[in-house]
Amino acid sequence: MQRSTTTLMTWMVAIWLAGVAGAGLEARTSARQATPQTPAAQAAGEAPLDQFVPVKSLPQQEALPAARLLMAAYGFVWAVLLAYVWTIWRRLMKVEREMHELSARIAEKAARH
Repeated sequence: MQRSTTTLMTWMVAIWLAGVAGAGLEARTSARQATPQTPAAQAAGEAPLDQFVPVKSLPQQEALPAARLLMAAYGFVWAVLLAYVWTIWRRLMKVEREMHELSARIAEKAARH
């Protein structure tokens, strides 16, 4: 592999690892925030936490617990897309440079004959 491709792959892996680490941190944070119900609350007739709870009854901070993960996913996809477009642009510039060199060689040979 070329050096630029290796560098690009290293950056892509680093971005992916950062997203995975952020997802793990988000999962640990939300797990700490979830409080199990006490026996008194269960005796009062409230539903246990492992069952369905309507969104209306969730606290405001729990309305969209995966917001950070969603933003990290979008960021990762955009980073990969931009990296891909950048590599295509570099390859296209290389092909154009080779075409100009080839046309110069052809013109030079035509001038000799």
